Amino acid sequence: MTYTEILTDIGLNTRTDDITPSAFSATKKMVLDSLGCAIAAKGCPGVADVLEQLRDWGGKAEATVLLFGDRIPAPAAIFANATLIHALDYDDIHIPGTLHIMSIILPTALAAAEMGGASGREMLAAVAMGVEVAGRLGTVARNHRRGGGFLPSSLDGGFGAVATASRLLGLTPAQCVNAMGINYAQTSGNRQALHDMTLTKRIQPALAARAAMFSVALARRGFTGAHRALEGKSGYFKVYLDGTLCEPDELSAAYDWYQIERLVVKRWTSCGACHSTQAAAERLVREENVKPDEIDRVELFGCGPGGLVGNPFEIGDSPQVDAQFNVAYGVALALLRGAALPRDYADEAVLADTEVVELTKRITYIKRPEDVPPEPERPVDYPRYSTGYHGLVVHTKSGRRLMRAQCPAQTFAPGADTFESVLGKFRECAVVGGGCSPERTEAIIEEVRTLDTKAGIDPLLELLVL
Repeated sequence: MTYTEILTDIGLNTRTDDITPSAFSATKKMVLDSLGCAIAAKGCPGVADVLEQLRDWGGKAEATVLLFGDRIPAPAAIFANATLIHALDYDDIHIPGTLHIMSIILPTALAAAEMGGASGREMLAAVAMGVEVAGRLGTVARNHRRGGGFLPSSLDGGFGAVATASRLLGLTPAQCVNAMGINYAQTSGNRQALHDMTLTKRIQPALAARAAMFSVALARRGFTGAHRALEGKSGYFKVYLDGTLCEPDELSAAYDWYQIERLVVKRWTSCGACHSTQAAAERLVREENVKPDEIDRVELFGCGPGGLVGNPFEIGDSPQVDAQFNVAYGVALALLRGAALPRDYADEAVLADTEVVELTKRITYIKRPEDVPPEPERPVDYPRYSTGYHGLVVHTKSGRRLMRAQCPAQTFAPGADTFESVLGKFRECAVVGGGCSPERTEAIIEEVRTLDTKAGIDPLLELLVL
């Protein structure tokens, strides 16, 4: 079998009844979390621009845009919904593959389920199997050197979205393989938008998801794509990785879990690279009762200097993005304001909170201190999981030296969240986004909770038009 045939077999031929109850529970949890991220981003910079452009182009009334209710061509609706879910960088992380997956898979599933009249259970199964395909590919890819500038979510997520749409729209395995080959011709994604702190970062999952649906539509009509998209001499491993092929059984390996169960719910609307340090800062404030006026200076370790989030904080054209991708800002926010909420990263909040900006000027980077406590044991099912401590040292004006540290293995521990545990985040997102009454918020929660019993997804889509 070719590598895309292996992934197609997993994505299409895994029976819905064979997907475990725990995987279905995890899928509903991640659907709710992703919808909450979309609601919170309703007024986010860039969202209106995307939707206005799609409206201007118009087209066949085929699939629904979340929150706004427009019915437009499926690739366009997918693009809009993926942008909404990812705009705040509040969506999930798949640590084994270093991926944002749901912002690519869920918009594709919603459009394909709406077009095909799928039941709620069928849609959930397609989401789970799309994540399975993307997660397996992402995990294998991480074991090979990626070019430093490539964006893993965009590279791997599209293949999972192809499996999701193919499953819901009834493509044959041969058609799905062709769709994966067509998708590979469009595979792209890089980190430059992050380095330059621009809004383009918010649409990169959207580009991958739109390409996946376009690929499925063409393959459904008989269009052909590369059959050796992954292992060919100009395939994915050669072009995007180190050129060394994985073994086929690495893609088809038996697991005791589904990849959807390895997705982690994000706590803040900042880059995941900031999260361990932010968590350590919040713990320090909580446990040491440090008051803002006591802080003299702060040192960070394990997350800079340089890199994606370790640069000096400066406000540019996109204040929200500048703050999201700066660990010093996240730490200053935690030390001065406590647990960060989405509204703390809004443009107007970043511009107004001069005290937080001032504290970032007193934050520097150091090597890991020798007196950091021993790290937790590496999770046995994540042999390549990074456990290097990220942390901070706060020096007070009275001469105290206070240190806290946390490793990604603690921050992104899999399986820590349940459907019930994400309700608080979802309700907060509903408030931030506006237009979602408490009654509607609870109705959405209940609709997702019982989605596997529903004949279709139209009631959920109706609730999501605010």
